[in-house]
Amino acid sequence: MTEIIFVRHGESCMNRKGVFCGWSNSPLTDRGIKQALDVREKLKNEKIDLIISSDLDRCFKTAELINENHNIKIVREPGLKELNFGEWEGLSYEEICTRFPEVTELWQNDYINFKIPLGESLREMYERVNRTYKNILNKHEKSKILIVSHSGVIRSILSEEICGNIESYWKFKIENCGIARLGYVDDFPVLKGINQ
Repeated sequence: MTEIIFVRHGESCMNRKGVFCGWSNSPLTDRGIKQALDVREKLKNEKIDLIISSDLDRCFKTAELINENHNIKIVREPGLKELNFGEWEGLSYEEICTRFPEVTELWQNDYINFKIPLGESLREMYERVNRTYKNILNKHEKSKILIVSHSGVIRSILSEEICGNIESYWKFKIENCGIARLGYVDDFPVLKGINQ
């Protein structure tokens, strides 16, 4: 049976500020480091075959801390990056609405297909992430894999695997260093836990 353990990175400095953080590198806060160490403790007795991390620093650092009990190779996977917020990186929702009112209205009217200036649309990220995820599943059957990534990435995968559509994206809330689990019976995905 294939099992995937998803962990969102620990709290980052940009998370704490309440600003959009997609492809920016934002270091973990002290709280984020503690969250990762708590996950390390929770997963210490699990036999993990492979760790795959988004190539952004906040995920890779979280993966390194969790890996202290496993000492296995961590594979960096750029396909598991968060949504690229382009011109909106580092801005709060309020700042975006104030600076880009006309564009914000387009975004609110079609949050799935609207492409952020110099960034991505949710659909582009969703398709990139799920294409990457399917490749991982195909390469590593019957393995227990830890994937350390971002809230948007984990929501995209759960939305596709459990609900089969992008419209369910906002039905999943993923906490910093929350643990989610998907098990596969043959090719049938089963959600075994979320924010553990």
